[in-house]
Amino acid sequence: MWDAKALIAPVKLWLRISSDKMDDELEQTIDACKLDLSNSGVKNLDSDDPLIRQAVKLYCKAQFGYDDSAGKFEEAYEHLKAALSLSGDYNSEAGEA
Repeated sequence: MWDAKALIAPVKLWLRISSDKMDDELEQTIDACKLDLSNSGVKNLDSDDPLIRQAVKLYCKAQFGYDDSAGKFEEAYEHLKAALSLSGDYNSEAGEA
Protein backbone atom coordinates (compact mmCIF):
# COMPACT_ATOMS: atom_id res chain seq x y z
CA MET A 1 0.00 0.00 0.00
CA TRP A 2 1.23 3.49 -0.87
CA ASP A 3 1.40 6.08 1.89
CA ALA A 4 3.24 9.24 0.83
CA LYS A 5 2.75 10.88 4.24
CA ALA A 6 4.52 7.96 5.91
CA LEU A 7 7.50 8.55 3.63
CA ILE A 8 7.93 12.22 4.48
CA ALA A 9 9.92 11.61 7.68
CA PRO A 10 12.41 9.19 6.09
CA VAL A 11 12.76 11.43 3.02
CA LYS A 12 13.54 14.39 5.27
CA LEU A 13 16.18 12.29 7.01
CA TRP A 14 17.69 11.20 3.67
CA LEU A 15 17.75 14.81 2.46
CA ARG A 16 18.97 16.13 5.81
CA ILE A 17 15.98 18.45 6.15
CA SER A 18 14.86 19.25 9.69
CA SER A 19 12.19 21.88 9.00
CA ASP A 20 8.52 21.06 8.33
CA LYS A 21 8.22 23.94 5.85
CA MET A 22 8.86 21.70 2.84
CA ASP A 23 6.51 18.85 3.77
CA ASP A 24 3.95 19.69 1.08
CA GLU A 25 6.62 19.88 -1.61
CA LEU A 26 8.17 16.64 -0.39
CA GLU A 27 4.79 14.88 -0.48
CA GLN A 28 4.22 16.11 -4.04
CA THR A 29 7.67 14.88 -5.07
CA ILE A 30 7.03 11.49 -3.46
CA ASP A 31 3.72 11.23 -5.32
CA ALA A 32 5.48 12.23 -8.57
CA CYS A 33 7.90 9.35 -8.01
CA LYS A 34 4.96 6.99 -7.56
CA LEU A 35 3.43 8.17 -10.84
CA ASP A 36 6.76 7.85 -12.65
CA LEU A 37 7.21 4.29 -11.38
CA SER A 38 3.61 3.45 -12.26
CA ASN A 39 3.97 4.87 -15.78
CA SER A 40 7.01 2.64 -16.21
CA GLY A 41 5.01 -0.48 -15.41
CA VAL A 42 5.74 -0.88 -11.71
CA LYS A 43 2.45 -2.02 -10.19
CA ASN A 44 3.54 -3.25 -6.77
CA LEU A 45 4.02 0.12 -5.06
CA ASP A 46 4.23 -0.67 -1.38
CA SER A 47 5.81 2.26 0.46
CA ASP A 48 7.17 -0.20 3.06
CA ASP A 49 9.10 -2.20 0.43
CA PRO A 50 12.87 -1.56 0.70
CA LEU A 51 13.42 -1.26 -3.07
CA ILE A 52 10.48 1.12 -3.50
CA ARG A 53 11.80 3.20 -0.60
CA GLN A 54 15.24 3.24 -2.25
CA ALA A 55 13.65 4.42 -5.51
CA VAL A 56 11.86 7.23 -3.66
CA LYS A 57 15.09 8.22 -1.92
CA LEU A 58 17.03 8.36 -5.19
CA TYR A 59 14.23 10.25 -6.95
CA CYS A 60 14.02 12.85 -4.19
CA LYS A 61 17.78 13.29 -3.99
CA ALA A 62 17.87 13.84 -7.77
CA GLN A 63 15.04 16.39 -7.56
CA PHE A 64 16.43 18.33 -4.61
CA GLY A 65 19.92 18.86 -5.96
CA TYR A 66 22.96 17.67 -4.05
CA ASP A 67 25.21 19.82 -6.25
CA ASP A 68 27.11 17.74 -8.81
CA SER A 69 25.69 14.46 -7.49
CA ALA A 70 22.09 15.07 -8.64
CA GLY A 71 22.81 13.45 -12.01
CA LYS A 72 24.27 10.39 -10.33
CA PHE A 73 21.16 10.00 -8.17
CA GLU A 74 18.93 10.41 -11.22
CA GLU A 75 20.90 7.78 -13.15
CA ALA A 76 20.74 5.37 -10.21
CA TYR A 77 16.98 5.97 -9.95
CA GLU A 78 16.49 5.29 -13.67
CA HIS A 79 18.43 2.01 -13.40
CA LEU A 80 16.44 0.89 -10.37
CA LYS A 81 13.16 1.91 -12.03
CA ALA A 82 14.07 -0.16 -15.11
CA ALA A 83 14.93 -3.17 -12.96
CA LEU A 84 11.68 -2.88 -11.01
CA SER A 85 9.62 -2.57 -14.18
CA LEU A 86 11.17 -5.80 -15.53
CA SER A 87 10.78 -7.77 -12.31
CA GLY A 88 7.78 -10.07 -11.97
CA ASP A 89 7.63 -9.19 -8.29
CA TYR A 90 6.94 -5.56 -9.18
CA ASN A 91 5.32 -5.47 -12.62
CA SER A 92 2.24 -7.49 -11.75
CA GLU A 93 -0.50 -6.89 -9.22
CA ALA A 94 -0.40 -9.04 -6.08
CA GLY A 95 -2.17 -12.29 -6.82
CA GLU A 96 -1.67 -12.13 -10.59
CA ALA A 97 -0.07 -15.08 -12.32
